[in-house]
Amino acid sequence: MARSITQADIGLLRQVSQELHLRAELLNESGKVLDSLEGIIINDNFSANGSSAQRRSYSCDALLTGPGLIPGRDGKLWMDKKLRIFYGIRSLQTDEIHWYLIGTFLYVSMEYQYSQSQRTVSLTCADLMARYDGTLNGQIESLGSSKSGPDTARGLKIPAGEDIRQSVIATLKSAGITEYVVEDIGKEVPYDLEFSTGSTYCDVWKKLCELYDSWEFFFDADGTFVWQEIPNCKDDPVVLDDTVLRGIVADEKAGSSFENIYNVTEVWGKTLELGGSDIYASAASYSGNVFQISSEGLSSWEDLDDLTQIGIRIPADNLAAPYFSINGFSAIPVLDGNGDPLAAGALKAGTDYVFRYRRKAGGSPAAALYLLGQYQCYGKYVENSPDCPFSVPNLGYEILQSLDYESLSDDSACYNQAQYLTYASTAMMDTVTLTTLIIPWLKVNEKVRYTARYSGETNEYIIKNFSWSAQTGTMTVTLYKFLESFSFVYGRRQKE
Repeated sequence: MARSITQADIGLLRQVSQELHLRAELLNESGKVLDSLEGIIINDNFSANGSSAQRRSYSCDALLTGPGLIPGRDGKLWMDKKLRIFYGIRSLQTDEIHWYLIGTFLYVSMEYQYSQSQRTVSLTCADLMARYDGTLNGQIESLGSSKSGPDTARGLKIPAGEDIRQSVIATLKSAGITEYVVEDIGKEVPYDLEFSTGSTYCDVWKKLCELYDSWEFFFDADGTFVWQEIPNCKDDPVVLDDTVLRGIVADEKAGSSFENIYNVTEVWGKTLELGGSDIYASAASYSGNVFQISSEGLSSWEDLDDLTQIGIRIPADNLAAPYFSINGFSAIPVLDGNGDPLAAGALKAGTDYVFRYRRKAGGSPAAALYLLGQYQCYGKYVENSPDCPFSVPNLGYEILQSLDYESLSDDSACYNQAQYLTYASTAMMDTVTLTTLIIPWLKVNEKVRYTARYSGETNEYIIKNFSWSAQTGTMTVTLYKFLESFSFVYGRRQKE
């Protein structure tokens, strides 16, 4: 994973002059270095985008200095090889070059050029996601399944009930990916997932990622696969401030485009259907904060299959933190999709709701009833932050986007997704674009503190995307303003 940044690294940015270097490592399929070359890249372009699964891209023109560099299946430049790029800054104090890895890439295209003065090859490269998203194939033959153990693979179906983290890891092993960091979402696949012929690994990861809100996956600079919750950066340190930025910012642009601004988002999720062993109860009672129904053929909770859906016509508005029982069994809690007790009045009298029974070995609670929704999952979020220039109170009116997310299978997931999408279409649209000296260790979704020259205001910002060419020695970086009162940040803080 990424190296730690020290004061020595920051000190390099403060030098009165910078001597810049590029180093290219040519790798075989297993990652063995076939050659390490300096001085062959005569121009290049690098970009990183925090909203894309294919996070990094790189293109360059390189001198052909020997026969081994001529593109061909027996050479060092071919589709079964990799390219690792390092950017270097020489320290004026120690005369040493400090090298920074900016990415591990696959060749997408090559173009050989010959003239009387030199031979060059133009390379277009993408990060390792290109091997799994259809750019350079990536179609799956089989799909990992934690039901059969983490090291096995089975069919093109992930059955309901599988642990999401184990399913992701199983697909990584099926794809031959050995370096990965997969955060635990702590939830299981809520319904069967099936993939048609021609689906890619990226299709599978995207589907798993979209089962719940605000998760992402990508390959890091060193080629490590990362699966994580989208960061809101509220507890992250500031990696750069005015003490450095004031000396390296050459240009600043701040503007507003009012296209694609939405301060209200409604998300329509999965249509809920009962079938098979699912249960519907039109007659239910509510006493002592416990909803009760009757169902034939059940003598204990053990007779009820895990993930069974239960439709209930609610007889009365609920009190806070209600419970549920069938046939007089010991009462279990009724929770929302986030695993939190229901608030008072979440269930309305005379309304049909669908719930999911979930049983967890060793979990707490051991079993619970989870609210999914009223036959179609739905969530709506309205941005009311006083600090957001596009919020409903500040604009004085609503700008609505209505979206279908068939993968989301409960109201809470729809609401959470609506909250994030509103954040992305309000807070993340309040941007400043800077031209600075190249900062080779910078990453997207890091926090900086900057005093905008156009306004004189000091704010914290999050890095949205950036790009550079080593030949110019400058980079363009887009920042969006960070404030804790924004919905996505504040909502996460309330949950923790």
